[in-house]
Amino acid sequence: MRSPGCGLRGESQRYVAREARVTGLRIVLIVVGLALLLWAAYESYRRRVMAATPTIGAGDVPSVVDDEREVRVEVTGAATPGPGGPLTAPLSGTPCVWYRTKVTRSYRKWERDGDGNRREVNGTNVVYERQSAEPFVITDVSGQVPVHPADGRPDGAERVLDDREYAPGPLARKAKAAGARGLGAGPGTTKGHRYEEWVIRPGTNLYVLGAVRAGGTEQVAIRKPLNSPFIISTRNEQELSRFMRVKSLVGYAAGAILLIGTVAWWIAAPTA
Repeated sequence: MRSPGCGLRGESQRYVAREARVTGLRIVLIVVGLALLLWAAYESYRRRVMAATPTIGAGDVPSVVDDEREVRVEVTGAATPGPGGPLTAPLSGTPCVWYRTKVTRSYRKWERDGDGNRREVNGTNVVYERQSAEPFVITDVSGQVPVHPADGRPDGAERVLDDREYAPGPLARKAKAAGARGLGAGPGTTKGHRYEEWVIRPGTNLYVLGAVRAGGTEQVAIRKPLNSPFIISTRNEQELSRFMRVKSLVGYAAGAILLIGTVAWWIAAPTA
């Protein structure tokens, strides 16, 4: 027969485990609240940088190059293919000047919770993600200037593919041909894959905020700045500014609610 002491010890251990989970949840909520506030502050900063940077013609960019420092510029115009010609998105086959491809694996696995009960858990993990880095050109009435997207992720890019395969099929073969490896890698048992692709088509009007700097033999082009925001967007500057303002307001409000609410909860119901 199990002694009463064993039952008390078990109950005590479960109580301690529950208290630890509550404390962990509170810490996570505080971290998320702080992250939202930082994100909102960064969106506000990006908006101020946009407002402080005058728009110039694409053909006028070489005239602002400074041998001593990088110069922040913003241009607007139509996206056209770079020196290498138009690109082709690997999964959808869409002609473009920029693309991003993403493959997300869905899986199921079994694990035990804090009380030792076995349960099925469903989750996802990204097994492949790539975006093009080839330069494209912004063209307006004043001329044109190359843009090197680097690792920048254009705002408002068009999603041209969002499909799933529950067994290896044409999309899996195209992803492997594009360089995807280990599509089944990750925890648990693979349920299927989600294939997504975004593009910027030739002729799309873009707003670009970046930097030009003296680069020896490098061609004059807009590149990712060293210490300021890099923005490529299908929205115009006014639309983008309004969008950033909404995001910053939402971030400040949600972050403040999470922080204040979690601290009040902790004070009202402290853990043992």
